[in-house]
Amino acid sequence: MPTLNRDLVIVFRIVASCLTAGLLIFFISAFSGEDLLKNHSTIKDLDKILGEISTELNGRIEQRTRQLGEAPKKNPYRKFYCAELAKEIHEVSYLTEKQKIMFDAYSVRDFENKSKKLVSYSETANVEGLLEELDIVKRELKNSVNLIDTRREKLVRQRTAYLVLFFILWIAIYFYYGRGFIRSR
Repeated sequence: MPTLNRDLVIVFRIVASCLTAGLLIFFISAFSGEDLLKNHSTIKDLDKILGEISTELNGRIEQRTRQLGEAPKKNPYRKFYCAELAKEIHEVSYLTEKQKIMFDAYSVRDFENKSKKLVSYSETANVEGLLEELDIVKRELKNSVNLIDTRREKLVRQRTAYLVLFFILWIAIYFYYGRGFIRSR
């Protein structure tokens, strides 16, 4: 029976020290102005959008343009081709806008100007202008990947630091409880 009590006291110390360390980490992060749960969900969102952008950059954009075929020479067909190409460019450029929304850098005017430019190129059947816009969108996607990587690495380092601090506090509090006010006899 005494070994059972000693085992229960050890389990109680482990649980109590874990809860205390968790609460300390919560208060430390709250005082520093960080929301650990929000940071964790942000990392998941960044991973998701990074995957979408990487898929587009790794051949999906070329696949989209190949599906359209070659640009026709006759005007009504050429306008239709340009409208489809503008639609594809608009869908791809939306990924950069999603990244800007996540980083609070979204500009409605900028998006509106890009959309107007795409519409004007499709109305004038300017395939070259649309292809230049596609190159610009590709560069913006690469820039978005770099920005997302930087933000993600920062949040992961911060999460790792809090986890390491949690385990250090957990061990220190466990030893404190073992020597302190929850002393086994």
